[in-house]
Amino acid sequence: MKFAALYSIKFSLFGIFNIWLIAAVACLGISFLCWQMTLRLKPISFLHPFCSLVYVIVPALSVLFFQEIISLKYIAGICCIIAGVYITSVSVCPPEKRKHPEGSAC
Repeated sequence: MKFAALYSIKFSLFGIFNIWLIAAVACLGISFLCWQMTLRLKPISFLHPFCSLVYVIVPALSVLFFQEIISLKYIAGICCIIAGVYITSVSVCPPEKRKHPEGSAC
């Protein structure tokens, strides 16, 4: 989206035909379809914390592609997000263990 914003024609209807904007919208559509397919495979309580990884991936890519600078506080926040995703994904009980005949295996 940032490439689309940087390379679009200002205040022009033809700015919507920017190849970067088309690619960004296509990626958004593909990610939506992947999310829908993934929701069929795992419980939402396991999957949803992974949505927070966008706050890790986007800053990393912005440093790489746009030479943006992120602060140490921001990096500390990213570490907290990664730890939170790890803790929540490990603590989710898979469905096959929930149905354990001898009680909860979680």
